[in-house]
Amino acid sequence: MKIMDEDGEVIAIASDDHTLIGGHHRLAVAASLGKTLFWRDTGEPVKLDQFFKHYGSSLRHTA
Repeated sequence: MKIMDEDGEVIAIASDDHTLIGGHHRLAVAASLGKTLFWRDTGEPVKLDQFFKHYGSSLRHTA
């Protein structure tokens, strides 16, 4: 599954269970800039708030 930013650019790749495979840094930068991120396949927003609260600053577990 691919994660896109507001401009439609793919910034990260995750497995079907939302484990990040690549793009950890780009995802963190986009999130810190307050960009809205979307799942490319469904168009649904990627919810990082719960992720950051649960896992802290590490993006290596799940999106």
